[in-house]
Amino acid sequence: MSGHIALVAPPFAGHLHPVLGIGVELARRGIPVRVLSTAGALPRIRAAGLPGEVLASVDDARVQVVADPVERVGRDPVRLHRQFRATLGILRDLSGDLDAHLAPDPPAIVVADFTLPVAGAVAARHGARWFTAMPSPAAIGSTDGTPSYCGGLLPPRGAVGRARDAVARAGVRTFKRSVFALNARPLRELGFTGAFRPDGTEQAYSPDTVLALGLAELELPRTWPASVRFTGPVRYSPPGRPGAWGDADGVVGDDRRAGDPSASADRPGPARPRVLVAFGTHLAPEKARLVDVLARVAALLPDVDLDLTLGGTTLPGGAGSGSAPGPSSAPRSGLPGRLRVLAYVDYDRLDRYAAIVHHGGTGIAQAALAAGRPAVVVPVDYDQPDVAARLVHHDLAERLDARVLRTGPHGAERLAAAVRRALAPSVARVAALERFRAACARDDGAVRSADLIESALTTTRPSGRARGARA
Repeated sequence: MSGHIALVAPPFAGHLHPVLGIGVELARRGIPVRVLSTAGALPRIRAAGLPGEVLASVDDARVQVVADPVERVGRDPVRLHRQFRATLGILRDLSGDLDAHLAPDPPAIVVADFTLPVAGAVAARHGARWFTAMPSPAAIGSTDGTPSYCGGLLPPRGAVGRARDAVARAGVRTFKRSVFALNARPLRELGFTGAFRPDGTEQAYSPDTVLALGLAELELPRTWPASVRFTGPVRYSPPGRPGAWGDADGVVGDDRRAGDPSASADRPGPARPRVLVAFGTHLAPEKARLVDVLARVAALLPDVDLDLTLGGTTLPGGAGSGSAPGPSSAPRSGLPGRLRVLAYVDYDRLDRYAAIVHHGGTGIAQAALAAGRPAVVVPVDYDQPDVAARLVHHDLAERLDARVLRTGPHGAERLAAAVRRALAPSVARVAALERFRAACARDDGAVRSADLIESALTTTRPSGRARGARA
């Protein structure tokens, strides 16, 4: 066994980019790494300067269909189980492929994104330690506190709220046990003996070390599994942009360089606030609705400029493209000049926006906090409602129901009003934003994760753990 680190992640930015950030930091220290993902991730792996290997058994189009279904999954148990069954097929193929890649030169540690739990059994077969990379700590289950995946619950305010949480936790755990029971045979073949371990922790996550790539102070009160180590966010993107990874000069987001006549910096008179609207790399149907809603919002906010980033998504009708060279002020006919649709925006440059409207994805939420900018959160699916709940609980953002995007003029009015409020934050919100901005500057998730991995290379794996402390 060599002393290298194997990093395994799916091709989606919110999962791959944090792992790449950790890999870049490890490589800077002289620790050999290799990154395993799909063919679609290879340009970004190379742009990061890391060696990449393609898991050929996992087709990018197949993964995309499962991760970004046409219909919203939400809390619908039938849709959730259908998505899980499709994921199970991918994990089965991935397990054999990963085995074949690691067998000739087993790594010392396998660091795998939390969506790829089969990496644990594969690592064990090759004598390697298994670390889980968790960009969204809210997804980690617990035996107390307010559970996730229940629509974005806020902390309880009394006995009734605590009872609500207990019932919700029991419901989540019952659903997970039921899913295991319905799929016991293929799950056992992949190395799982149940949904939970005897201590109540989830078998999907490493019992050794879970790299929680977030801020502990952002989370809601609960007891964390003892394997969880908060490192801080990993705010890393490979040089370039979709379609031109590795091209450091190709990042969209510099108004003057792009030469867009609608950029407020190029117009005479007082500068107008610019607001970013970002809905990640998934959810194409919601983005299509958002373009139409934002056209109405722009009319309601004549003194505000709006940028909508598509994250490389191409919408029906031609708005946005993964290979677009830069921002476009009129990707669709009829859009006002103050509304630009951008293919991609550098999250490290969000401080040039006065406020941010986003979907509650972990990456954009952490980037907004790092920039100290107020936000309007419109969560749609997955763990987004839970991220929104944390931002609201700490007075960092206002939350709107995603259904506002489907109510035409009324929805535009509500979103415009929320943007107005975000542009005039209260003294308390400004203080909260500054506190979390400082926390983001303090905690470099890539550095602290690399510290833990480097230390593990020279220590024996833990044989047992006590329960963890509250965050």
